Amino acid sequence: MALFLIALGLGISSVPIELTVTPAVVELTGPRDVRQILVSERSADGRVSDRTHAASATADPPGVVAIDDGLFLRAVRNGVTTVTISDGGRSARVKVTVTNASAATAPSFRHDVVAAMNVGGCNAGACHGTPSGKNGFKLSLRGFDPAADFLQLTRDQFGRRTDALNPAESLILLKALGRITHEGGSRFTPTSVPSRMISAWLAAGMPDDPPKLPPITKVTVLGARVQLSPATRQQLAVVASFSNGTTRDVTRLTCFSSSDPGVADVTATGRVDFKRPGEVAILCRYLQEMVSVRMTYLDPRPGFVWPDVKPNNFVDTHVFAKLKTMTIAPSALCTDAEFVRRAYLDATGRLPTSAEAKSFEADTAATKRARLVDHLLTLPEFADFWALKWEDVLRSSRKTVQLKGSVGLQSWLRDRFDRNVPFDRTVRDILTASGNTSANPPANYYRIAKDPQSLGETTAQLFLGVRMQCAKCHNHPFERWTQDDYYGLAAWFARVNRKPLGTRATEVVYVARTGDVSQPRSGRVMMPHFPGAGDADVPPGEDRRATLAAWLTSPGNPFFAKSVANRVWFHLMGRGIVDPVDDFRDSNPASNDDLLAALATDFESSGFDLKHLVATIMKSRTYQLSAVPNESNADDAKYFSHAVTKLLTAEQLLDAVCDVTGVPEKFAGLPAGTRAVQLPDGEVNNPFLKTFGQPAREIPCECERESDGNLGQALQLINGPTVNEKVRAPNNRLGPLLKAKTSDADILADLYFAALSRPPLPEESKAALAHIAKNKDRRKAWEDVLWAVINTREFLFRH
Repeated sequence: MALFLIALGLGISSVPIELTVTPAVVELTGPRDVRQILVSERSADGRVSDRTHAASATADPPGVVAIDDGLFLRAVRNGVTTVTISDGGRSARVKVTVTNASAATAPSFRHDVVAAMNVGGCNAGACHGTPSGKNGFKLSLRGFDPAADFLQLTRDQFGRRTDALNPAESLILLKALGRITHEGGSRFTPTSVPSRMISAWLAAGMPDDPPKLPPITKVTVLGARVQLSPATRQQLAVVASFSNGTTRDVTRLTCFSSSDPGVADVTATGRVDFKRPGEVAILCRYLQEMVSVRMTYLDPRPGFVWPDVKPNNFVDTHVFAKLKTMTIAPSALCTDAEFVRRAYLDATGRLPTSAEAKSFEADTAATKRARLVDHLLTLPEFADFWALKWEDVLRSSRKTVQLKGSVGLQSWLRDRFDRNVPFDRTVRDILTASGNTSANPPANYYRIAKDPQSLGETTAQLFLGVRMQCAKCHNHPFERWTQDDYYGLAAWFARVNRKPLGTRATEVVYVARTGDVSQPRSGRVMMPHFPGAGDADVPPGEDRRATLAAWLTSPGNPFFAKSVANRVWFHLMGRGIVDPVDDFRDSNPASNDDLLAALATDFESSGFDLKHLVATIMKSRTYQLSAVPNESNADDAKYFSHAVTKLLTAEQLLDAVCDVTGVPEKFAGLPAGTRAVQLPDGEVNNPFLKTFGQPAREIPCECERESDGNLGQALQLINGPTVNEKVRAPNNRLGPLLKAKTSDADILADLYFAALSRPPLPEESKAALAHIAKNKDRRKAWEDVLWAVINTREFLFRH
C-alpha cells in the first residue's frame, strides 16, 4: 500500500527551486494511447508540492498530441514532439513519440469498453448492474462477467442498444451522453475517454476480443511519494501492466473513491482534494484490479507545542505518536469521579454504588486507577457484561435456538469470561462444537447459521473482521475477496449437519462424511480455502472445522488477533481503530496501524488473555482522557485525543435507573433480581429496552445495536412508566432515607453519588435544596429531584 504524506513545515524557506515531470519521456502507440503527466515542485527545504493542475503546457511541433486539462496527453498523429511544461517562471520538457496513430485497431471490449461503463456507473448496483437490471437492460455488476455483457449489448433485444449501421445513434451512447431521456442522466461527456472508447468500439463494428487477450497482471498508482508541502491537492496516475509485457495508462478508465469524503474528495480523473487535515484511503479500481493508496494531509498549527504527557503503556506511546504527527494535543485526564463511573460501566456494565464511588474518591494512592481496573476484572458482573456483548453478535435468541439454547450459550460464555479461558480456545470450541446442543451449548452456533454460506459469512465477520457477503454473487467490489474465497470459506462447513433430539429445544450437531460446496458461476466444487492464503490440505475423514479453527486462532494469523483487539477497543473506547469493527479492508484503513498491530501482538503474547487486553487498554492514559476537548482536538473524532461521550446501552441504562431508584425491574419468567445485562436474549419484550436499542440479534454486527437518540427515548424518560413508576415507588431509595429523617444535604449527596459518582456541585445543591424547601410535600419534591437527576445528560451518557 502506498503512503502519501502531505505536510506543512515551519520556519524554513519554501522557495521553489526545481520542477519535476513524470514521466520525462513518453511513447504513445496506437490511436487511443494516452498518458497522465505528473508535475511537482521541490522547495529549498525539501518540501514537495503537486503542480499538475497549475502548470501550463505547449507542444512543439503542435498536432502530434492533444493536451487535455490536467496535463493528459492523447495521441493524434505519428511524429515526435516536445511538450514544454511551465509553472511560475520554471519549465521542464517531455519528449513525446507517437507511432501507429492511424492504425485501424478497435478498442478492447473487456479492457476498454467495460472499464468505460465502470467509470460511467452503468453497471453499478444501483443501475443496470443490479441482479434484475433496469428497464430490461441487465449488465454484470461492475463488469464481472464481460462475456455476458457483450451478448447483452450486441444480441439482446435484437441488438437494439447498439447500431452497427449508424454507430453514433446507438442507444448505449445516446443515453450515456444524455442526448435522449435516460433515468440515470448523463454519465460522461462526449470528449471524455470513456465516451471515446465506446464510440470507437461501435464505429469498429462492435468486435469481441480475441480468445488470447493478454490478461492484466498488476495495476500501479503513480505519484506515491512523500510530500512535505502546503499543497492540498495531488494528481494520481494509474498504469496497468499486461501479461505480454505492455503497459497502458488507464487513469481515465479507473474508478476512484475516498474512504472519508469529509477529509478529501477524489475526482473522476484521479485528482485528490483535501478539505481539512486528516487521513484517507483512495481506492483505485480498474476493472477487477484494485489498489488502495493512503494519503495524509497535515496542517501544523502555528505555535503548537506538544504537551508534556507521560505514557502509561505502549497504547499511549502509539496514540501520542499519531497525535503529535497530526499536531493534535490530547485532552487532560478525566476526574476521579468520571473515571470510576466510566470504568464500572465499560468493564461491568453497571454504575458503581455510592459506597464504591466514595471509597474511590477517598483513596489517595497514585495507583488507585490501575488497582480499580484489576478489581473490576474479578467481579461477576464482568462476565455477565462481556457474555452479553458476544451473545449479541453470535445472535443467541430463542427465535433460533429456543430459550433453552439461549440460556445454555449465555451460561457457557459467562463461565468462559469468568474463568478467563484464553479467547482463542473459546473460539476453537465454538467452531468445532458438535453433539447435543443442551450438553454442549457452543454447538448452538450451528443452529443459528445453518447453511455453509451463512456459516462462512458469520465466521469471517466475527473472528476475522471481514465482510464477505459481497463476494457471494460476484467478486467483492471494494476488496480483494473473490467468489472462490467466499465459497472456499463456506466449504469448511459443507459437512456440518443437524438433527432434532426429542423436542425442538435440543438438536444434535454432527459432521457427515460427505458434502461439498460448488462455486455457482464456474460450477467447480470448492476445496476448503483459507481467506487470502489458498486451499487447505485436509486429510480424508478429518473434521474440516478443526483445521480451520487451528489456522484461524494460530499466532501470526493476519486477521484474528487484530479483529478481536479492535472489537475490544471499540467496546471500551466507543470507536474502533478500524471502524466499523468488522469491516477490515484496504479501502477502510485503521486510524492508527501501529497501535492496532501492537495491541494484536500483545494479545497474542499474553496467550489471548482477554482480561489482559481489557486491562491494558483501561490502564492507558488514552482511556483515561477527559471527554472535554481542547482547542486542537475539538474536531478529532478519529485519533482518540479525548474520550467518546456515548449513550448508555439499553441494558446499562435500565439497570442504572433500577440502581439509582433502588427498584429492580421484574422480568417475566426470570428470577427476582435478574438484571437487564443478565437477560438470555431480547425476547422479554421490555418496551424500555426496545426503545433504547436492544438488538433483535438477527445479524452478526455491532451495528444492530442502535446508539442514536430519538424522540421515543425522550418520551420514555420524561413520562414513560419505567422511570416514573420507579421514582414514585414508596419503598425506593427515597423511602428509607426519608423515613430515617436523613438531612436534605445527605439525601442529595446520596443521590448524586449513586447516579453520577460525585457529590453535587454548589449550584446544584442550591437549586435542589431550594426546590425542597419551597414544597410542602417533601416526598413529592424529592421525587422531582430524583427524576431530574435521571434525566440529566451526565446520567444518560458515559463520559
